[in-house]
Amino acid sequence: MGDKRVGGNEAVIEASEYADGSMPFFDSSVVATVETLKASSGRLYLLEVSNPNVDQDLWLQLFDVSGTVTLGTTTPKQSYLIPAAVQQGAAVKRGAFDRSFVIPLQFDNAIKYAVTTTPAGNGAPGAGVTLNASYR
Repeated sequence: MGDKRVGGNEAVIEASEYADGSMPFFDSSVVATVETLKASSGRLYLLEVSNPNVDQDLWLQLFDVSGTVTLGTTTPKQSYLIPAAVQQGAAVKRGAFDRSFVIPLQFDNAIKYAVTTTPAGNGAPGAGVTLNASYR
């Protein structure tokens, strides 16, 4: 995998994967458009989502579907609340959702995602959210 020996017994992990063998994933503008994180079966180890939308709670929908996903019709495997950002004077404190899965979340077909204004709907956020994930 990404383990290389250097000198004595030190192990260096390549930047493209984590120590557990999972791969990092980043999307800087997730909206109400279904995207594919992994096109085949896989496992999610970590999710971190940041919401810049003031006073707009959003939902990260995850799908275990290899074919077409239709937002508002296809039932998500999981749906997670991403709290709204909060205006604090001139500054905005982004809303965030963080989840590490002790037992990874298994997807048998593919890992797809979108962000909407309801848990299983198709309403678009005012601005895209940032998604970081770890998968295998």
